Amino acid sequence: MVQREQYVGTLVGESTSREFRLAVAHETIREQDIIAVDAELRRPDGSASEKIRVWAKVQRIERVNPLFPVEAGHELAATRTNPFDTVLSLSREMVTAVCQILGAEPLDGHPSGRLDHLRYPPQPASSAYRPDSKDLARVVIGELEKKQRRALDIATLANRPEVDVKVDGHAIVTRHLAILAMTGAGKSWTARRIIEQLAQKNYPIVIFDPHGDYTGLADLPDLKGRVKRFYAQFPVFEEDSETVAEIVSTLGYNLTDTMRTRFGDVFSAAKAFIVQDSAEMQERVRWLADVTGRQNILDYGVKPDMWLIANMAEAGEIILQRDDTEGKSRLVEWGWPGFNNYSKTDMRTLEGIKKRTYRAAAALRRMEQTNQRVSRGADPLPTDRKELVSYEQISVVALAGYTSDFQATIYSIIAEDIFEARVRDELKLPVLFLLEEAHNFAPAQPMTPAERRAAITTRQIAQEGRKFGVGLILISQRPSRLDETTLSQCNSYIIMRMVNPADQNYVRRVVETLAEDEARLLPDLDVGEAILSGQLINFPVLVKMKEPASKGEREETDAFEALEKAYNELVRGK
Repeated sequence: MVQREQYVGTLVGESTSREFRLAVAHETIREQDIIAVDAELRRPDGSASEKIRVWAKVQRIERVNPLFPVEAGHELAATRTNPFDTVLSLSREMVTAVCQILGAEPLDGHPSGRLDHLRYPPQPASSAYRPDSKDLARVVIGELEKKQRRALDIATLANRPEVDVKVDGHAIVTRHLAILAMTGAGKSWTARRIIEQLAQKNYPIVIFDPHGDYTGLADLPDLKGRVKRFYAQFPVFEEDSETVAEIVSTLGYNLTDTMRTRFGDVFSAAKAFIVQDSAEMQERVRWLADVTGRQNILDYGVKPDMWLIANMAEAGEIILQRDDTEGKSRLVEWGWPGFNNYSKTDMRTLEGIKKRTYRAAAALRRMEQTNQRVSRGADPLPTDRKELVSYEQISVVALAGYTSDFQATIYSIIAEDIFEARVRDELKLPVLFLLEEAHNFAPAQPMTPAERRAAITTRQIAQEGRKFGVGLILISQRPSRLDETTLSQCNSYIIMRMVNPADQNYVRRVVETLAEDEARLLPDLDVGEAILSGQLINFPVLVKMKEPASKGEREETDAFEALEKAYNELVRGK
């Protein structure tokens, strides 16, 4: 027997195994509410009847007054008459809800939370009711109730805030998750909550952080010593010469075709210049400083970076200018085998390479310095990328300060190394990659070599990562710019406010588990509200995300308060 305070309405009209219509008691339900209907169905063989509970979600609510026709409304509008000053009946409203059937469970025995398909419609005139919080929580999390080790506590039901919503962490780390929303809707907030929950399970995570949204994780007492931040120096000599030549053209100014033909030689010579023998290395550094006349080479030594390529181009130019036979022999001996065949024309070519590479090196240094400032005393990236993956460790790779191309390249190098280590079984632990601004790492239409490489890497992980224990969380404010193959490989989705029509249509098309009625909600969601869909949840639900404990590097504050604070600090500093 349905209690009066739980009653929400009565089934009316046509009822199917997929949906029914409900005559609603005044203001007892809202769209996206989950309701229940108790039914009794006879078994197909006629042997006995079975009592079941049908669970349904309110998709749309329609409100009409049959005694207040449209024509009357137009007449009152034309005469500017208040309807309450007339004899028209305004209280005979009919409120009807269209409800989607989620499934059914037996009322006898101990319900498991697993909902079976309903193959026969519930009876019209049946009563629908609001389930109590405990029952509702059980059905929302489904079979996850028996697997609490996998449960992540991330939200509450939007219409029933007393009901906690837990999701399947196993589905997230093995079958990929996409968090999609416009700017300011709460993407990073949501991601940090999930990361904090996964950290309680000691899962290894590598975060590629373009804006410093995850630096605050290190400040949590519960994560003390477990969050490691890394600044990303661009690994020049882990790239091929063609890629580095493209970088020089982008950051400096364009290399001519002639310069590109010689750039590979300079690059190889610079790469071979660094040796393990310390005495030998000291001799080479002294020689390079002497030839180029650059004291800073003696003061700071040489590193495998863009400056060394520029230094080598300058050394080659000077030796050709002097026609220095001994210098030519040294360069050939140290890894520049064709240098003896260079001419005076090549001297001018090396001069052009030198100027462009010095300019590129300076631009790259500025990006690296910005990156180090934002990453707040982080460590340099380890040469062995496997060190980023450790039990209970969260590795935050700071990418702020770099252009999107450099961010994509750094990500590709790290992700490829870790994925290949898992494939070769050199890395024993599984890992989860979190890609903030994922449309830069998996673009739908890559325009540069760096973007193409990143897109291929991400697509491979999305398609094959499950087999090798490499998971993905993709976060994007422009889902329509995401590679469709990569996004479609995500089996779980958290979709937040989205206004752009192109993004809405793209999400409708790619996310198969998102119903049309849920999709229509996207422009109207509040900050922090989300639709959970896919394998992380029993069925799609509207939730309010719980607040994470950590803060981002730049949490949005009132602009005028920030102005006054900055001004007061300036005044005090004088």
